[in-house]
Amino acid sequence: MFFLNRVILAGRLKEEPEIRYTPQGKPIIFFTLSLPSERLEDESLPFENVSIQVMFIGERSESWARQKRETGGNVLVEGGLVQRRWETAEGKMKREIGIIAHQVTDLR
Repeated sequence: MFFLNRVILAGRLKEEPEIRYTPQGKPIIFFTLSLPSERLEDESLPFENVSIQVMFIGERSESWARQKRETGGNVLVEGGLVQRRWETAEGKMKREIGIIAHQVTDLR
């Protein structure tokens, strides 16, 4: 059986990237990528822009995030899909699909 989990998206930064660190001190950069939804020929169906959480991990992630990143800036994200599940303090199960980015490139 063959599997391929590869994502390439270009969109806008919804907010400035947030830098967090693992207990071992490894940086993980979090940001939200915003891009328009794919449209069907039938324009009568309401679609919203897509917002997807991105986690940028790797040697270049912290230096990329520390440069001045503006909300609305265009970036190209290359990575793979990941799914997280957790329970809220109220006991409700939540699920989020996002991207673990291996490379983020600024588009000008």
